[in-house]
Amino acid sequence: MHFPGLHALRFFAALAVVVAHIELMKSYYGVPSLAGHMAIYELGRIAVTFFFVLSGFLITFLLLRERRDTGVIAVRKFYMRRILRIWPLYYLVVFLAFVVLPRIESLSIPALSTASADQGPVLGLFLLFMPQVALIFYPPFPYAEPLWSIGVEEQFYLLWPLLLARARNTMAVAVTIAVAGFAIKAGALLYAMRLRDPSRLAFWNHFIDYFYFNRFECMAIGACGACLVFAKQERVLRVLFSTPLQVVSYAVAVALLMTTRGKPILQYTPHSVVFCIIIMNIAANESSLLKLRAPFYTRLGNISYAMYLLHEVAIGAVMRLIRAAGVSEPGVAANAALYFGGITATLVLAAVAYRFFELPFLRLKDRYTVIGSGPDRKPGIRPEE
Repeated sequence: MHFPGLHALRFFAALAVVVAHIELMKSYYGVPSLAGHMAIYELGRIAVTFFFVLSGFLITFLLLRERRDTGVIAVRKFYMRRILRIWPLYYLVVFLAFVVLPRIESLSIPALSTASADQGPVLGLFLLFMPQVALIFYPPFPYAEPLWSIGVEEQFYLLWPLLLARARNTMAVAVTIAVAGFAIKAGALLYAMRLRDPSRLAFWNHFIDYFYFNRFECMAIGACGACLVFAKQERVLRVLFSTPLQVVSYAVAVALLMTTRGKPILQYTPHSVVFCIIIMNIAANESSLLKLRAPFYTRLGNISYAMYLLHEVAIGAVMRLIRAAGVSEPGVAANAALYFGGITATLVLAAVAYRFFELPFLRLKDRYTVIGSGPDRKPGIRPEE
């Protein structure tokens, strides 16, 4: 089964991160911004949560298909597909952020100038796919901050195929992880709120931060949706695919994105459940209110990974060009130029990176593909892995 409608979702989620980080980059440069507005503050974080749910859905569905069609899950081939899909661009951005861009003075970010003082240990954590740990103990490193979610995903997928290969009931495993993630966060937060000892509170704040970033429960919720679609649980799907629930899900999703109430937040479980319902409908419901299957969405979905990893570089370059042009006042013209230029530059840079850097690795990845994705499968353009 191929899920063409999900390409568009990947693109829109990446675009939401770009919008949120345009405001964040403005704040780094000392320009008045909306980064402090709670809806904008959480926009990128919620979009990343959507990525987690989508990833859990897609990869779990493929692994379930592989086990059904071949009788086993080829764990080593899974790891090779992940390496060829994720690692090349990830490590390219690490190289750019830590080696190349610090030497380009015009791209320095004033508010993050102290980050280079801890470059050694931070680089080590990034190289080991633990960038979220770096964010707990050190300031954000210029142009490398978006990598944190990639590290979280790679940590999850280090264990997930092993669990699926041995588990008799995938749904039970996914539900257990989702519930455990929610409970650990809730318990740690309640306990920390009662502490008065500063040293103990500092430790528990780090503990809470770690589980804030490691949203394994979000990916597990996506996996639950994959289990329902894969097993064709008609009674449950009939409810989840109903028009009233679709309307409610979209309305709640908009409210979660736009509202400022209760933010910043620790728990993204409610968001994940709503996102999972939307993903399931667009992926597998022929009566879905949204189809999103136009061919150009596939092309946009293909470059979404590069969009996510490279957008801060594009935004930073555009901000410098705007200032070099003598536009220093944060007015309508400057903001319009920044948004248009930042988004356009991100799309162009992502398209170039996909065509000339990612695509060769994606074609090589096909050698480790165990099952196809349907009659419309083409090398290197699948979102599923």
